[in-house]
Amino acid sequence: MIPDGIIDIDTKAAIELGFTSEYFNPHSYLWRKGNLIIISFIISKRKGEFCKLMKRITGKGFDFQIPAPSARMRDIGEKQGWYLYQIHSEPHGVIDILTNIEEEK
Repeated sequence: MIPDGIIDIDTKAAIELGFTSEYFNPHSYLWRKGNLIIISFIISKRKGEFCKLMKRITGKGFDFQIPAPSARMRDIGEKQGWYLYQIHSEPHGVIDILTNIEEEK
C-alpha cells in the first residue's frame, strides 16, 4: 500500500512503483495525494525509465501530475499523449502542469 505523503526513493511504497535508486537518482522523490502521484523531483539514470515509471503509476490506477515540467518532460509528454495546462498559484503565479487527466486541461 502506498500512503499519502512523500514517497522517497527505495522505500516500500517506492519499490511498489519501481521507483528505486537502480533507475533514478537517490535524491528523487514523489508525492501521493489521494489518487494522484505528483512528480516532485526526479532524475532518471537511463533513457526510458521515466516513461516506464509513468506506466507503472497509471497501471496501478493512479493519475499523475508533473508541476513545472522541464522541456524534456514536455517532449516526452507530447509523445505519450499527456495533457499540458496551466493553473494560477497565489505564491508562484502561473504554473504549467503536465498530466494524464484530460478533463483538467
